[in-house]
Amino acid sequence: MASDRWATFITTYFVWLLAGYFLIQTGVRYLASPVLGLDEAEQIIASQSLQLGYGPQPPLYTWLTILFFSIFGKGLFATALLKNSLLFLGYLGVWLSAKKASDITLAAIASASLIFLPQIAWESQRALSHSVLMFACSAWTVYLFIGCMEKPRWWRAVILGLVIAAGALSKYNYFFLLVALFAAGFCVADARKFLRSKYFLCSVVVAFVLILPPLFWVFQHQDLIYSRVHKFGIDRTEHQLLTGVYSLTSAALRFVSVAVVLYFCAWATSFYWKDTEQHDQYVIESTRKLLTLVVIFGLVLALVAVVLSGANVVKDRWLQPILFLAPLVASLWLFADVSLREAKIILGTASILAVIIIILIPLNFAWGNFKKPSAHALPSQAIVDTLAQYGVRSVFATSHSIAGNIGNLKPGWAVTIPEYSGLDISYPYPVAVVWTGHGPRIPAKMAELYQTLKGEPLPPSEIHRESAPYYYWSKYPFDYSFVVVTEGK
Repeated sequence: MASDRWATFITTYFVWLLAGYFLIQTGVRYLASPVLGLDEAEQIIASQSLQLGYGPQPPLYTWLTILFFSIFGKGLFATALLKNSLLFLGYLGVWLSAKKASDITLAAIASASLIFLPQIAWESQRALSHSVLMFACSAWTVYLFIGCMEKPRWWRAVILGLVIAAGALSKYNYFFLLVALFAAGFCVADARKFLRSKYFLCSVVVAFVLILPPLFWVFQHQDLIYSRVHKFGIDRTEHQLLTGVYSLTSAALRFVSVAVVLYFCAWATSFYWKDTEQHDQYVIESTRKLLTLVVIFGLVLALVAVVLSGANVVKDRWLQPILFLAPLVASLWLFADVSLREAKIILGTASILAVIIIILIPLNFAWGNFKKPSAHALPSQAIVDTLAQYGVRSVFATSHSIAGNIGNLKPGWAVTIPEYSGLDISYPYPVAVVWTGHGPRIPAKMAELYQTLKGEPLPPSEIHRESAPYYYWSKYPFDYSFVVVTEGK
């Protein structure tokens, strides 16, 4: 039967197709542009030192970056391979969770439908780093929790604790998923039994022991942890409740809008195109209930966090640990009786979008958008060539992109920015202090950074003002300024 051949194809090839897709994406990123994006450049800065914390972000992604650099060499290939390996693990975790909830057809639909979520399919390829790790950890947390709910075992409990610790050390919004998962678990009989068992206590102990050392670092460096709080709009003088709620609602809709439209179209076809060849499938009701409640509780937690914090700005990527489950939950409800025709429509659409993304990523790197040049068009080689004329060995910069790309091109130079002033490395002279634009004076935060790292005020120095053309927009010059300090007192 066709349905049997379909099941065999999915079982045999789906995971390999996923692996091949991300292998291709690794090659595309490596060939698309030699200039690092913002998050890639940030990892070049942070990976100069192995420590318990790095500025406002948890440390695990940087630890993995250091590991990949040690194996594959420092640079673009290692960063691209790490990101796509984590994306593959995230998709794989959703696939395995979906197979726990239903049959392989629905599992394939739910996993492939992640390509309909722009923050995972597009932004994760284009720009993100810590969020990619958090997505992988979230997916495997859900899968392992379901496994422990079905058949608690000591080894599963230990691995769940390891993954929870990894999630906590990936990105702080992972806790939205974790709290929502535990809250949902108390509403499902099998999960509630696990949460009250010695196995769950084992998971908690393992996670707590691993999280404790970085947690001490957080308490000791709260100034660095809160250095990006302005992104939430909390520092605004006027806090309006409706502004934050509207921003949250808008972010959630943007996250799932593409999936909603495509799912609705596929679901609507069932009323017009009756498929006589139905595929035998099933849905585990307890798992469907658990996953549905995780999404609901997660959104409620996000709403409470917005209200209590007074945040006015919520970005859609911050909802990733909750809404990555949306396609899986929707498929369990909408396609519980999926036909082969509907399955092929969804999987075919996902395949087309995957090809389109592979084509568009290099174009985006090259041309950016209509408002500004691409971050990957930064004339980093021209900046390095200019600084090298002054014998520079250390660079303090205002921009992640400038510092990281300099560090990528000149591995022997020490580079940093104000958010990473806690790095345990030395900064030999001559030191270049670099900032964007042609301002009349050195930015105050750069003078403070110099004094913090060198233990003395920044001496009066001649300001050098330079401009370099973007690679693809020569009519838009990149303006930057710098001073060079040759030696301390």
